[in-house]
Amino acid sequence: MSAEQSSFISFDRVVNQGGSAGFLALGITLAIFGIIFGFLLNGMEIFIITTILGIISIVASFLFIIKQYERSIILRVGKYNRQVGPGLRTRIPFIENALVVDIREKVREFTAERMLTKDNVPVTIDAILRYKIIEDRAKDAILNVENFNEMIKQVSQTTLRNNIGSSLFQDILSKREEINHHIKSIISQEAGGWGIEVTGVEVRQVIIPKELEAAMSMQAQAEREKSARVTYGESEILVAKKFEEASAVYLDNPVAYALRQSNMLYESIKVQGNTIVMIPSESLNSMGFGNLATTVAYLENTKKAAKDSQKATDASSAVNTNDSNPS
Repeated sequence: MSAEQSSFISFDRVVNQGGSAGFLALGITLAIFGIIFGFLLNGMEIFIITTILGIISIVASFLFIIKQYERSIILRVGKYNRQVGPGLRTRIPFIENALVVDIREKVREFTAERMLTKDNVPVTIDAILRYKIIEDRAKDAILNVENFNEMIKQVSQTTLRNNIGSSLFQDILSKREEINHHIKSIISQEAGGWGIEVTGVEVRQVIIPKELEAAMSMQAQAEREKSARVTYGESEILVAKKFEEASAVYLDNPVAYALRQSNMLYESIKVQGNTIVMIPSESLNSMGFGNLATTVAYLENTKKAAKDSQKATDASSAVNTNDSNPS
């Protein structure tokens, strides 16, 4: 067995911190043999070495080490005696037994395969559970349940299956936070008697059949297309209203309408640079330039505007002259 596998096993289960009886027996044996061989062979060195080794083994049988992330409970003659924290601890060989458990936060995966939702949709849900042993209640995790890791995994799967069966498929997709909180609360109630704190439940993946996935994709695409068409229709209504307002302006002002058409013609020609575009007379008639009365009105308005501009210029010059020659 590799070191990594051994570390994982110790992380996943309760470890019996044994070896005290073996050290004690070894120490006593070394001390006895040291005394016997020391006197028989008159070897003081052998006596001293074996005696020292025996004493060390006997003392070691009373000691054990608890890591920072571990907690241990001591059973004296099979009964719970005390709980100890990290550091160098003592126990009585043959009488006291030390059980060590890891209190670090753990992560477990659990899956509900091919479950039917309330609206008969087959789904497979993959979720993770995060939990840890409460530091002051390590004895409950060891004494109240045979294997707390396996127990909490089974409870999580059962709770997830029950939740799926009572939920609609759309709720599973859109209300994951509520489902996570609900599952966590139920598991916490079950695990409370084992000295375990559930720190989090997360639905990680929802798997549905390929046929249903394709149908949902088509439905979503149709919804997006519907929304796009509605938006386009609303924009057409707004544009039509603006054109209606513009037509009311052009209705009483044919010259403005003709200028607008000429501007549109100029813009269309400008795109092509210096290219000369031949416009048929019928097109000019449709735009109003072929109508003599419209053309005359356009020229008369232009002349009038020029005269008004000249009068304003003359008036400004007269004012300046009067200011330069005061009476």
